[in-house]
Amino acid sequence: MTTRDEFKAEQDPSAEQEATDKYIKKIEAENRRLKAAQGTDEKLYDAIKDAIEAFPPPKTVNYPQPKLAHDDLEACLWVTDPHSEESVRLEEMEGLVSYDFETFERRMDLMCQKTLELVNIMRQSSNIRKLTISLLGDMFVGKILPQEEAYGTTMPFPVALPKTSWVLGKAITSLSGHFDEVRVVGICGNHGRDTMKPVTKMTADRNWDMGAYLIAKDHTRDCPNVEWILPKSIFKKIDIAGHGCLLSHSAEAKMHHRIPYYGIETAIDLEKKLRRGTPEDFTYSFMGHFHHFAVLDNDITICPSMIGPNQYSRFKLHRAAPAEQLLSFFTQKHGYVAPWRIRL
Repeated sequence: MTTRDEFKAEQDPSAEQEATDKYIKKIEAENRRLKAAQGTDEKLYDAIKDAIEAFPPPKTVNYPQPKLAHDDLEACLWVTDPHSEESVRLEEMEGLVSYDFETFERRMDLMCQKTLELVNIMRQSSNIRKLTISLLGDMFVGKILPQEEAYGTTMPFPVALPKTSWVLGKAITSLSGHFDEVRVVGICGNHGRDTMKPVTKMTADRNWDMGAYLIAKDHTRDCPNVEWILPKSIFKKIDIAGHGCLLSHSAEAKMHHRIPYYGIETAIDLEKKLRRGTPEDFTYSFMGHFHHFAVLDNDITICPSMIGPNQYSRFKLHRAAPAEQLLSFFTQKHGYVAPWRIRL
């Protein structure tokens, strides 16, 4: 509680109190001026330069010279979501993009050409003897939707199956001539299934992606350096340069509106926990299905689609991710070291 004398001093300060207050304000102003003057980089350096000069100059560190030949690289081409027979009509896309089976053929050829160009760039410093071609599904637009919701197609499915398989076999045969070892892994997507609703049993046995892989495998029968791996499971763990990679189409990840990232991270985290301490443990994961490129949580890669924008992505999701495929490089020492996005 303020006393009577304190209250009186506040309301009617003495001359001595006024002089004291004035002096304090003057000192505070001077402190602010000195602080501002000494706070500049130049003034600070002038104040400490004598102490700095007292230290001996640093010695040059001789780091090892970079090698002209580095450790071997392993290449991996991620082929996903071609939707080979889908029809994306120019007039329905405001004149911006179109897609048909001929576009699919051209993009497969361009993908192979650019893959070899990029591999040869990397071969300037490292040997690249091995190529993994990961087929992550949705080779076809398929028949998974009712007629009123179905995607437009450029040809009947019985025609698309052998034609798509031949184009795929041709691409693998062409690439196989440039590597000592080629490994092809075929994962089934959701569009190729022959059921309206997703299933968890016999998924590969009821999927036309598997049919395309089997026919393409037969087309490469004269390529002794091509090995095929066709898992029946939704996931497949493979090793690339000694590092575990989990492959999936990833249609099983839960969507939250149009943003799938939370569901993807949750699913992959649960898979890591289930596989920890087993031969199926992994470091990296790669998936298709979402038709755009993204990297989540450092080690989860969503691979871009070959088809690019279509009517559904443009007008329902309001996305127009470009048509791309991903080429990756791994080393045994450093793991996943270089992603290259191949524009189509």
